[in-house]
Amino acid sequence: MTTEEPDDDLAWLRKENALLRVERDMLMRVAAGYARDVARLRGQERPGPCAGDPPH
Repeated sequence: MTTEEPDDDLAWLRKENALLRVERDMLMRVAAGYARDVARLRGQERPGPCAGDPPH
């Protein structure tokens, strides 16, 4: 095992974490939009932002 392998692994893990964070944020926005749409269809729309909405 060379000294570069742990550094390579760490770099890969950091990239993977960044990608997972982006995917999580996208899924949260999609889920918030879906929840808003369902609430509108049911006539239960709540005022205010839903979880995952970007701040104004």
